[in-house]
Amino acid sequence: YTYTPYEGGRINLNVGFEEFIDTHENEGHSSLEELRTWIREKAFDLENENISFVSKRGILINIGYSLYKPNDDWSFKVCRKDNVLYLSDDRKNEVPTREYLRRASYWCTNFERIITGKADEDDILSYLVTKFKIGDFQCILAGETDCKDEDGNFMKIKEANSRYYSEKIGRGWLQAYLCGNQKLLYGLRDNRGYVNEIKEENVAEVPNRYEQQGNWSASSMLGFIESVLKYLQDNVPEGATCSLRQNNGRYLLHLECENQVFLR
Repeated sequence: YTYTPYEGGRINLNVGFEEFIDTHENEGHSSLEELRTWIREKAFDLENENISFVSKRGILINIGYSLYKPNDDWSFKVCRKDNVLYLSDDRKNEVPTREYLRRASYWCTNFERIITGKADEDDILSYLVTKFKIGDFQCILAGETDCKDEDGNFMKIKEANSRYYSEKIGRGWLQAYLCGNQKLLYGLRDNRGYVNEIKEENVAEVPNRYEQQGNWSASSMLGFIESVLKYLQDNVPEGATCSLRQNNGRYLLHLECENQVFLR
């Protein structure tokens, strides 16, 4: 889909909420298998390309942004196979039960639908697979992209409360940056779900524009991700499946190894 500037005026993101059923669940292990299948079909040589990690982008986002959301719990499985570390989501997303949280989840999906002009959520999902370097580590990352602009730049579509835009764009930047999206498109809404402004940002320019006022640091998030990857490389043995998690509202990394392999 090629994005053209939206000219429809103010957007009410609540339209259609009464019929909305949130059935989203974390794809976890199956999504990693799809990525490995893609690698095999493309005959991509992980050893010759010096690849250290294969992962969905969302895992690294959770790690990096936990610097600013220490109360968020996350966990994932990691397996070393042929000296490559594969990261897989370990927990399913819980469908929100509070109406405001359900509504906020719908606002995000609905804004993407309106901007792309696609009615079905399944038609919105497109993935980029990129070779990406984080510190000393070459990684294969897969993550969602939403559309392209007229110049062919990949774009990530987001929405956020306009009062907290400078803060929220930190996570949006990390999400776009880690998978090669060159543009961010944000719908700035109020507390009632009305978008009054749409902002288009160049991903490369976001840190200089918003880090200070949003109280976040691009280099700190990437540095923390690199330190966790190094920890995994140093501690996960060949052939083992391990679980890494942060919980209890503290910066605690628990590495627990099992005598089983989830990759064949």
